[in-house]
Amino acid sequence: MVLEKQSAFAESWGAMAWQTLLAQQAFAASLMRSVSPLGRPRAGSTGAALALEWQRAALAVLGKGLAPVHRRAVANAKRLGRTTRR
Repeated sequence: MVLEKQSAFAESWGAMAWQTLLAQQAFAASLMRSVSPLGRPRAGSTGAALALEWQRAALAVLGKGLAPVHRRAVANAKRLGRTTRR
């Protein structure tokens, strides 16, 4: 059972790291699009929109990190909840 938890933890960290990389790339692209070549902000690139993008990215990272743990916890609950027939 300990090995199962360790592998779920490692899988979670890997998934979170990958999702963080994707979120950073998307945020950098968004920042580059938000400024025109003349240095003036484009319409629709408000601080609230950027904050919403950050929030969605953080929730996506957390979701990716919890998915392996949740999957294993559900599988364990099903396995341990079975009744044995005699």
